Amino acid sequence: MLVQISAIIAAVAFVFLVFYLIQTLKSLKHSLDEITSTMAQMKNEVTEITSDVKDVILNTNEMAIDVRVKLAKLNSLFSSVSDVGQVMKELTTSVKQSASGLISAVKQTGIPSEAPKIVSKWKTLLQGAAMSIEMWQQIRSKKTTSHASRVK
Repeated sequence: MLVQISAIIAAVAFVFLVFYLIQTLKSLKHSLDEITSTMAQMKNEVTEITSDVKDVILNTNEMAIDVRVKLAKLNSLFSSVSDVGQVMKELTTSVKQSASGLISAVKQTGIPSEAPKIVSKWKTLLQGAAMSIEMWQQIRSKKTTSHASRVK
């Protein structure tokens, strides 16, 4: 009889063990289902974020290309300005030399013997200055025209 009571107690203990094991497995299944649904949501969100990141990268690349093109255009503008600056420097140097030559000639003789030569030099210098001013105005008008077309 002791063996039968022990068998019954073992059977009842086994039933409780199985019952709690089933409860634990149900809880684990519920947790795994939640994890699976969360992972699916994250996968969708990562896909959306990836698409947005690709768009941002493409826009950044387009902006970088645009900036490079505009910088290349500015390089030619700065080169032109540099050339005009050099022309102006040479012009002022020539005017300065002619003026100093004229002053020294006037001081030495009172009336310059080389007056016709100096007058022709001044005439040439004034023509060069007029051409430089005209070139500068043409550059400015091209600059304002290109700026106005970009604004539109």
